[in-house]
Amino acid sequence: MRAEDFDSRRLVRIERATGIDRKELRIHLEKLTDLGLIECIDEGKKGRGGHPQLHFNITPVGRTWRSDIGRLIQLCQRGEYYPESFFYLPSDPF
Repeated sequence: MRAEDFDSRRLVRIERATGIDRKELRIHLEKLTDLGLIECIDEGKKGRGGHPQLHFNITPVGRTWRSDIGRLIQLCQRGEYYPESFFYLPSDPF
């Protein structure tokens, strides 16, 4: 039960952080999978409505991109293009 709660909270957090809903998120996850930045894992489980439960893991190429994006964000913060709080949710302590 706790794992299900954690997954639900993670989905809600992704939606809040990105400002997109699950249907739109699926489109972006499929594109990232096609680019080889993440990999889709289907464990054969079914969720509500009979939809497959999919998990996504970041690939080594995706880790490189994530690292580069992180460096760009740090550069923008140091250059005062964005305030530090810009990259956090209102509920996050920073």
